[in-house]
Amino acid sequence: MHREQRLLEAVIGKLRLFSDATPAQRAGVAAQSWALPLARGSALVRRGEALPGVVAVAYGAVKLRIPANGSTERVVRVVAAGESFGESAALLGRAAPFEPVALASSKLVVIPAAAVFALIERDPRLARGALLTLAERHLRLVEALHGSGPRRGVQRLASFLDSVAEPVPGHGHYRACLPGTKTLAAAQLGMSKETLSRLLRSLAVRGVLQLSRREIAILDRAALSALAEKAGSS
Repeated sequence: MHREQRLLEAVIGKLRLFSDATPAQRAGVAAQSWALPLARGSALVRRGEALPGVVAVAYGAVKLRIPANGSTERVVRVVAAGESFGESAALLGRAAPFEPVALASSKLVVIPAAAVFALIERDPRLARGALLTLAERHLRLVEALHGSGPRRGVQRLASFLDSVAEPVPGHGHYRACLPGTKTLAAAQLGMSKETLSRLLRSLAVRGVLQLSRREIAILDRAALSALAEKAGSS
């Protein structure tokens, strides 16, 4: 029991939603929350059903999918360990606009909306964390919508790598890191893992980048940016 309580407090303590809360306040929220295992491929709820609360990922990963016709789907976001989802739906008491599906065997932490509201009522300053969280979700949604146009896969990948590229001090070139595994990165980009691998190899053959596990050395930033700009104008 104490071990699970420590897990709940550790996960809650990493969330921006509770970034201004004291350890005692976080412990109080943890006491009202619970851990929930989710097997790979399982959905926490179906689209249109109510979420049990704000949900954080302790370990594993969850994709937020919107089913489309047939077997196709739209992945709105991939939620990694230490991140949360469902704030808007849970706090508004609305149905989930997506299906949270585990990409790997995962452990989730459910934080009931009542615990969040009670905390803010006792200490209104803590509303800042909720506002920042919801603002960040809004910006992510806008970015996702901007990136959902009819673009080729290589353009979509180039746009992503260009946005996360960081300069390497003292080397004069850039590097980018994939968010988690290739499976997670592919889901976030709306393509299969095999397609992502093929596109990365094609860019490597063209001399645009060099692959090294999750870290990618960008050898020709101008060429990558040109592909990304083409994606933005599609």
